[in-house]
Amino acid sequence: MITDDFDYLAPGGRSFTITSGLISKLNKRSRVLEIASGRGEAACALAGEFGCRVEGFDLDPNMVEYSRQKAEALGIPDLVSFDVIDGRDLDFGKGKYNLILAEGGALTYIGREDGVEKCAELLKDNGYLALTDLIYIKVDVDKRVRDVYEEGVYSYLNEIDYRKLLERNGLEIIHLSMVPQSAWDRYYISMRRKISSRLCKFTQEFKDAMANEIDVYYNWGGMESVGYVYIVAKKIPHDRRLAAGPEDLRISTVGSGYYQ
Repeated sequence: MITDDFDYLAPGGRSFTITSGLISKLNKRSRVLEIASGRGEAACALAGEFGCRVEGFDLDPNMVEYSRQKAEALGIPDLVSFDVIDGRDLDFGKGKYNLILAEGGALTYIGREDGVEKCAELLKDNGYLALTDLIYIKVDVDKRVRDVYEEGVYSYLNEIDYRKLLERNGLEIIHLSMVPQSAWDRYYISMRRKISSRLCKFTQEFKDAMANEIDVYYNWGGMESVGYVYIVAKKIPHDRRLAAGPEDLRISTVGSGYYQ
């Protein structure tokens, strides 16, 4: 998992992106939407690997321009497009996409309830939503950890709540796993290099915030409190959906079956 794909701006990497494409059975006829496409790494990876058409968008014009240049340099500008769009305005029609990619906590900025609901509408029946997102992995998260990740604005789910959110929107989890520690280390090594470079164009406010986040993660309990979950979920047609499971259902982490 320790790779050189440092244009990913969150824990994860190319292997997760390609896995999402394989699970989704992407091909040249497939249409993909990437939410908060960042520096264009994931969108370009899918287009290059599967020959599918990918639409990416981000709120940051500099990121969008960087992504366009990347696609041009890779020789795939006819397969990938990038636009400046606010993710809260997900109005692209209904039932259009075979895969929606929301890596790096993209749904944080939209709001997970609204974001998952809109993604479900945008997907074709039997289409897939693939995401990586920060979750809490313990109940009693220290205030210092909450402050650095929530920034006084955001909130995060645990695994059980994420499962329920997807289920409510007709999305069946096909794969769920935690991003390994090596991915966190790769990400934070990359970000430490970026904010330390004289060529870095991030604002000083962002640099200070990232340095504080890295400190809290390794030295103040962040590693034991937060994790990154990787989920691929399939949109089930209405006539094939099962009734919701019991509220107190818990998924066992050892063996098979479930316990209550």
